Amino acid sequence: MRSTKQQRALWAALAGLMAASSLQAADLSITQFRVRGPAGGNDEFVEVQNSGTAPLDVSGYKLNASNNAGTTGTRFTFPAGVTIAPGCYLLLANTASSGYSGSVAFDQKYSTGVTDDGGLALLDASGTVIDQVGLSAGSAYKLGTPLASLGSTNADQGYGRKTSAAGFPQSTGDNSADWVKVAPTTPHNSASTCVAQGPSLSIADASVSLRNADDVPMPFTVTLSQAGAADVTVHAATADDTATVAAGDYDAVNTDLTIPAGQTTATVTVNVHGAKAAGADKAFKVNLTNASGGVALAKPTAVGAILNEIPVAAEIWQITGQGQVSPLLGKRVATTGNIVTAVGPAGFTIQTPDSRADNDPLTSNGIYVFTSTAPTVKAGDQVNVEATVDNYFNLPELKNATITTTLHGARLPTAVVFNDKVPSNDPNALSCGTTNYQCFVGMRVTINNGMITTGNLRFSNEPFAEVYITANGQRSLRKPGVRYTVPVPDGVNLPNWSGNPEVLKMNTADFGAVPVNTPYNAGTTFKAEGVISYAFGAYTFIPSKITITKANPLPRPVDNKPFYAVRVGAFNMERFCDSDFNTTFTCSGGSTEPTPDEVKLKTQRLSAYVGSVLKLPDILSVEEVKSLAVLQGLAKQLGDDYPAQYEAFLQPGHDPSGINVGFLVRTDRVRVVDVRQLDADATWDDGGTQSFLHDHPPLLLTADVPSIIGRMRINVISVHPKARQNVDKTGTTADRDRQKRFLQAQSLAKQVQALQTDRKNLLTPIMVVGDFNSYQFSDGFTDVVGLVSGKYDDSQNLLKLGKNIVKPALWNAVDSVPAQDRYSFLFTENFGNIQGQAPRSVPTHQVLDHALLNTVARGLFLQMEYGRGNLDAPVQTLDDAAKETGVKKALGSSDHDGFVVDLLTLPSILL
Repeated sequence: MRSTKQQRALWAALAGLMAASSLQAADLSITQFRVRGPAGGNDEFVEVQNSGTAPLDVSGYKLNASNNAGTTGTRFTFPAGVTIAPGCYLLLANTASSGYSGSVAFDQKYSTGVTDDGGLALLDASGTVIDQVGLSAGSAYKLGTPLASLGSTNADQGYGRKTSAAGFPQSTGDNSADWVKVAPTTPHNSASTCVAQGPSLSIADASVSLRNADDVPMPFTVTLSQAGAADVTVHAATADDTATVAAGDYDAVNTDLTIPAGQTTATVTVNVHGAKAAGADKAFKVNLTNASGGVALAKPTAVGAILNEIPVAAEIWQITGQGQVSPLLGKRVATTGNIVTAVGPAGFTIQTPDSRADNDPLTSNGIYVFTSTAPTVKAGDQVNVEATVDNYFNLPELKNATITTTLHGARLPTAVVFNDKVPSNDPNALSCGTTNYQCFVGMRVTINNGMITTGNLRFSNEPFAEVYITANGQRSLRKPGVRYTVPVPDGVNLPNWSGNPEVLKMNTADFGAVPVNTPYNAGTTFKAEGVISYAFGAYTFIPSKITITKANPLPRPVDNKPFYAVRVGAFNMERFCDSDFNTTFTCSGGSTEPTPDEVKLKTQRLSAYVGSVLKLPDILSVEEVKSLAVLQGLAKQLGDDYPAQYEAFLQPGHDPSGINVGFLVRTDRVRVVDVRQLDADATWDDGGTQSFLHDHPPLLLTADVPSIIGRMRINVISVHPKARQNVDKTGTTADRDRQKRFLQAQSLAKQVQALQTDRKNLLTPIMVVGDFNSYQFSDGFTDVVGLVSGKYDDSQNLLKLGKNIVKPALWNAVDSVPAQDRYSFLFTENFGNIQGQAPRSVPTHQVLDHALLNTVARGLFLQMEYGRGNLDAPVQTLDDAAKETGVKKALGSSDHDGFVVDLLTLPSILL
């Protein structure tokens, strides 16, 4: 649904005319393209040419793309000041990973690819499509018969546009007639030789609107590119298309036109007959032939679109239909006696009264009326609307509306109740058939038990924009099973995890329910009523009323440590780096390392988190720390900020970016006995090369901690196995990563078993803590946590272990945490073209940070808690926190939330 804060381009589409309309009506053309090359799917380019005789300012023009389901998006917007000379080219290229590999230098770049069976379009600065080509029937962009997809073979092949005898790009309105396969491709750029453009004739498209039976003249303008010293003549003749002379749609024209010497335009007018009733839009053509004096025909064919705008009487559910595109798209409709349900700054929603609602659960009884300015209607008004049906980013709506209010204070239609069953949480039984929300778009919805699952995102100039929500009062948690859309591997006895199809966005301010830029923390619960909309590939709930039932303040520290307890924690500090680039890759993960001032600020924020959110753990495992020096800096900062004395321990590993695991230990309470790496020199066969197995070798800390009587010995292992970014994919990289994770976990399990079976440790608590980069259950490939804990189940894993190594098994303290609080990382998952969206991105809360306890440690266990300060806050709040003081400075210190485990301290008989 449109808002005044989100200005977007308007579409002009005519139902049933896609094969005949939108012939090239401008001088800018796509002349060659490739959507896959030797380097893969991102090895793309798009060549455009100015076929006019004057320089063309393309500021604000757009390159759009569609997939084969008709979902569109902008790939590139031409920056201000870009001008293309007559006959000259510009080359656009995809520079994402494994992107454009051609030898011809590109002029402009984009970073989101085009699907192999999608389509491309050029839009002018007003948003009008001026050229388009499709690779499938399902593409939103195509003319006539689309081209055949060239498939998924990585080869230097694409399509080039045919040219006329005069060298002009050919544009007949049929992609299959205008394009030819080229292999290898031969793109041109701004440095290429321009094509000389001599005098030429073009005829512009035209349209008329029929509102009654009166005849209407339709003038077509014929333009000569440059005036000459002699008259220029050309023959103009009409040709039937969906409109025919025999049916009485228009009068045929067959005549010669003359453009006098020194002039550049002439007009040919076709008489179009009126209509007595609503009907389909139609079109015919006007063709130019036989130009005198050798003048070329640059655009010899024009489309005459006859738009039947006699309104069709229709109920809302007849307008919306069952899909994302209205069956009456482009038609003028009259829908009467409907109720205004919500009012926004640039439009309002109407819904069919309950007594006239249809019985089809797959159609919506609501629709948005776009007014562009503040509407004068109010919720509860009964209105008659005459308007044109539009498709606005896959949102059916009414525009150019005439609105008549017939009643005030009407009863609002019954709202759809969103709860724990609606929308569906089963992707195989979605609420709206092929989607989970389309049949509710524009309709009243109430949510009685809503939860905000992410803090506000940012959008353009809105620092506090949309949030993600559920209507079942639960977090968007990662649940057991193989990732949705990923086939369950052979030999794995697991279902697919659903991907949480019940999660959707909420834009709180669009209908004025709350002030613009109101921040919300994740975990906040609410009640609301409003309507469902759809924009930018995401279904969105827009409330007209909202009540916060329970706010979730941040930061949310853990409880105070019990008096007779030792507190052990773990915290991934998200690339806590120094300023020196002295590793193979940057520690920061970016192009440069942080400045000294940025390191100082990071140290201060981490100190606030460790001290005020985790409440000064006695032993803290730290991950993603570059050097002992930066960790010592944090230990000093903690001592300056809090009444605690910390010492840093870190031993370098083998990570090419230099990140390591280490410990911060409160030496005012804990006596460190030993710190050593485990299996640090282990290697594995990495594609024929012996490489170190552990990038971050596990680090074992042995220490004595205060107990009720004397001191107690404890062993804590800090871990950070390989990340799982490729685990759910296919191919050699995914196979490699899964194998390495498996071998790392196997190595660690052997070390844990050796430690716990050592006679001197039989009565000693042992804890394995850190960022495991693994869930508390199997992902179907390698259960790292299960392998290390001794609970690996071969039937649930692609990689088989055989017998468990760790006996007795370790206990995961995560199991003690309340179910809705089991998360330490927030990851937005892209689920591809599902539910009518492409792609559908959903934020999910995952447990990656675990605490595994041996039998002795479990017997002393008191509680495990995650400290909240990084995952639940709005994006803007995280940035703003850098300037805060005290505990609020902790917000945004990392992309993980750390945890603490409290153990009851008892005397050790081993001391």
